[in-house]
Amino acid sequence: MLILVEFNMNLFINKKIGIGLIIFGIILLVALLIQISQPAPLIEIGKIAYTPEKGAVGERVAEEQSSELSSRLVIKTGNLNIVVKNIEDSVKKIIEYSQDKEGWVVTSNITEIEKIPSGIVIVRVPAEKFDEAITYFKGLAERVVFEGTQGQDITEEYVDLQSRLKNLEAAENQLLKLMERSGKLSEVLEVQRELTRTREEIELIKGRMQYLKESTEMATITVNLALSEDLLPIPPAEKWRPKYILLQAWKNVLSFWREFSYFLIRIIVWSAVWLPFGLVIWYGKKFWKKRQKPLG
Repeated sequence: MLILVEFNMNLFINKKIGIGLIIFGIILLVALLIQISQPAPLIEIGKIAYTPEKGAVGERVAEEQSSELSSRLVIKTGNLNIVVKNIEDSVKKIIEYSQDKEGWVVTSNITEIEKIPSGIVIVRVPAEKFDEAITYFKGLAERVVFEGTQGQDITEEYVDLQSRLKNLEAAENQLLKLMERSGKLSEVLEVQRELTRTREEIELIKGRMQYLKESTEMATITVNLALSEDLLPIPPAEKWRPKYILLQAWKNVLSFWREFSYFLIRIIVWSAVWLPFGLVIWYGKKFWKKRQKPLG
């Protein structure tokens, strides 16, 4: 009899434990379902906010973010130092090529020192034609002394400007609503001042964004041309060109004496003006001193 009672007690305890485990499992399942049903937190990456959701919406947001981040905004610039046979003809071909590719000329100069010409051309070409333009300009050269290309990534700055613009436009809308509700003249004037300041910031940001956008769409290429390598600028990578430095120093000396001779010529020509005045002043002083002498 005692054994039977003990067996019934153990069976009752096991049932209690089993029911407790089942209830605990149900509670965990409910908590998990609640956690899954809550919206995912907002995460900010590179100043572009998105919500990592599951399903079709989350996949679409992720694809948009990926495509936006993958299209980088880069300002391309190139530099060429080339030796050519004919400076004027090469400059003309560079200009014509740039204009044919829907670009334009920023600077074009041809100088001649001691009857030796050299030139520099700075052009803007569409960014997608950058490599093609560099190849064409190199094809005009007898020898390419220096070639350099650079790319400045401005994606982060552009995205930051987009975010600031969005916030300012939202602030502008709020100020317009406040303007409609304002009653006192002082309140209206205060809102008007803030609205003016906000609109000025919006215009500045739009101007900067337009400049950056145009800079990425049009690449800049600088081409230095000369008949000899010694007449070209020293490339950044080179540190030792004594012959070039000697020639440049000699050019500077000749330039100094040329400018000094021009100065002397100007003085001689203007002597027709200042010499008569000088003579009048000199004779006037001399006459005045004679009058000041005591009569003996």
